[in-house]
Parts: sequence; structure tokens; C-alpha cells
Amino acid sequence: MMWSLLQRYSLKLTFALTLLIGIQFPHFLDQYETRLDAHYLESNTQLSHYQKLADLLFAGDLAALVEKHKNSEIALFKAETEIIETLIKRNTFLSNQKINLQGPLSQRFAFLITQINEPLFIETQNNYQANIVLNKQAIIVGLSVATVTTILLEILLMLLPLLFRKWITKQQQKSIN
Repeated sequence: MMWSLLQRYSLKLTFALTLLIGIQFPHFLDQYETRLDAHYLESNTQLSHYQKLADLLFAGDLAALVEKHKNSEIALFKAETEIIETLIKRNTFLSNQKINLQGPLSQRFAFLITQINEPLFIETQNNYQANIVLNKQAIIVGLSVATVTTILLEILLMLLPLLFRKWITKQQQKSIN
């Protein structure tokens, strides 16, 4: 009877907690995308100044501007080459991130999981503000996570007594021998 009570409340608690956690996933994804957009806009704004120079002097060819800086006799322009190249790489990286986050929710989550150790993910995690946002996506993800977790826990709780009985039986047989 005690085991049944413990099992019942464990399942209810697990469902409630995983529902709350699951609801947070779409909200975290939204905050990640917002942060990504902000970094992209900043990067794009910085790069646009060099693009204007490339438009004016090199018919819009940013690579030609970089090459001109790289081959310049003036140390300042030569040193600026690395800054421009880094900015171009960052802008391309952020643009690719935005493209990868344009698919369906499951694809976006799969992509987000690959970013766990990346600076933007860590920045989002460090500044994450949990909220209960009840939109369709949050409810679907929350219920899915809660249901799967609860089912797995219920299976585990059903198996534990069986495994425990087998272990007791084995111990008893060892003590007889």
C-alpha cells in the first residue's frame, strides 16, 4: 500500500515538474533566437560600413576591399584586414544560425541542442528568465515531455519491485548454498 501511494505521488509530481520544464523549452528557444537576432543586427550594421566602402570603391566587392587592405603599404590598413575578415566570418556564422532556425519546431530544437557549448547558447542560458508562456508550442512541448517522462518513470517503478524480488531470491539462494 505504501509503495502504491509513493508510486502515485511520484508520478504526479514528475508529471507536474516535467510539464513546467517542458513549457520552458520553446521560451528558451525564443530567447536564443532574440539574442541571435540582436548579435546579427549588430554584426550586420558594423559590416555595412565596410560594404559601403566596397560599394563606392570596388563595385560592391567586399573581398576586393579586404585584399586592398591586406596588400596596403600602410600598417593601419594592413592591421584592419583581420578585423574585417573576422567581422565577415562572424556575420556569415550568425546568418547561417538564423537559417538553421527557420524550420519546424522539432528541427529548431535539434539545432539548438547542437549549440549547447557555444558562446551564444551559454550567454542565453546565463541570462535566461523563466516565464510561463502558454502558447500552443509550449503546451505541446510541455505535455510531450511530461507524458514521456511520466511513462518512463511508471515503467521504472513497475520494474523495481520485480527486480528487487529477483535480487532477494538470488540472495536467499546464495545464502542456502
